[in-house]
Amino acid sequence: MLLLQFGLLLWLVAFDHAWDTRMLLEFTGVFIPLFAIAVATQRKRDRRVAVVLAVSAMVFSGGALSGVRPAGGDVGPVLAVVFSAYATWTMLIGIVRSQRVTGNVLAGALAAYIMAGLAFAVVYGVIASRRPDAFATAAATPASFPDLVYFSFVTLLTIGFGDVTPAAPGARAVALVEGLFGVVFTTVVMASLVAGYIRHRESNAP
Repeated sequence: MLLLQFGLLLWLVAFDHAWDTRMLLEFTGVFIPLFAIAVATQRKRDRRVAVVLAVSAMVFSGGALSGVRPAGGDVGPVLAVVFSAYATWTMLIGIVRSQRVTGNVLAGALAAYIMAGLAFAVVYGVIASRRPDAFATAAATPASFPDLVYFSFVTLLTIGFGDVTPAAPGARAVALVEGLFGVVFTTVVMASLVAGYIRHRESNAP
């Protein structure tokens, strides 16, 4: 799953695309639920909720890709964000409750981190589709969806190069939330997991 996520990131950011922002937004709205469904909780009730949200997101985004918009607007991407947030939350709860921190747990945490970056990118895409001047680029051109994916992960990693910046109040608010999430995740969640993994390895050492 991590390889698929990295592949989608590289495809979105590193290559030129003939698709416009709307098509790339809908495409990502299909793939985020596919990633997230793989990490949803094993509890039957939570998994049923996850499946309903995932199917809804893929139906609306997939329909938009084919030119059919059952409800118009950005329903598919918004549902993809809601589902990925739900799946990420349930996954993080499961990670925190894990009695042992193994390599699979660390990989799951990294997958949740990447999925969160993609979800924030879709939020930025929805904002930009409604207000094209919501983000400013160094080239003084409207931000494309690959630009927004790049901006999302630069913000999540708290790097802040400044070549893509939020201009609208709503975009700035979301960027602030993402930056805080990135700091908390890396300094608290990942640090605790790595420490637990080291303790687990040491306790099993011969």
